[in-house]
Amino acid sequence: METTILHGTPRTELGKKATRALRKAGNVPCNLYGGDKNYNFYAPLHEFRKLIYTPELRVAEIHLNGQVHRAILKETQFEPVKDTMLHADFQELREDVKVKVSIPLRLKGTPKGASAGGKLEQVVRRLQVVALPKDLVSYLEFDVSGMDLGAISRVRDLQAFYPNLTFLLSGANPIARVSVPRAAKEEAAAAPAAAAPAAPAPAAAKPEEKKK
Repeated sequence: METTILHGTPRTELGKKATRALRKAGNVPCNLYGGDKNYNFYAPLHEFRKLIYTPELRVAEIHLNGQVHRAILKETQFEPVKDTMLHADFQELREDVKVKVSIPLRLKGTPKGASAGGKLEQVVRRLQVVALPKDLVSYLEFDVSGMDLGAISRVRDLQAFYPNLTFLLSGANPIARVSVPRAAKEEAAAAPAAAAPAAPAPAAAKPEEKKK
């Protein structure tokens, strides 16, 4: 996984006045939890760009007090008008502790059914998973090249390629489908009627025998 380095500085003052001063100086107040202890620190705003302006899951490498903490960004706060980052919460990664994260899904390839006019539809864009830090990936990838017209791929199909991840969405949920074009549906509906044999004509009634 790709990592983003943040140079953190411990916060010595936690009041509103100190927080406003930090932001005015171009810093982001942060919390780090989940390790041996919790930390209050701040880091330069410009160092967050590669961490927040990407759809991929990335690990933050926080340099703080002469130590390096690997963490994932769990929550952010933004100023509603200027969209400036106001605060960030991080969860420290521990080798023996599973974490819950949201990972983007990428579809790879061209569906087989596309040649017949089918259209690929991606049903979900991100999936929540639980995993150990060593098993985390920047993004999930699923090959759709074998999908024919009307095919549906589900979470359980993706799970087969990531056995160390626990998906929180049910395995029956679809992740991608190849829709059947209207023309193909109409053609399929008309085909049985055209292929059906003509009904036999009713037998002619026998003339009544003349009475003797």
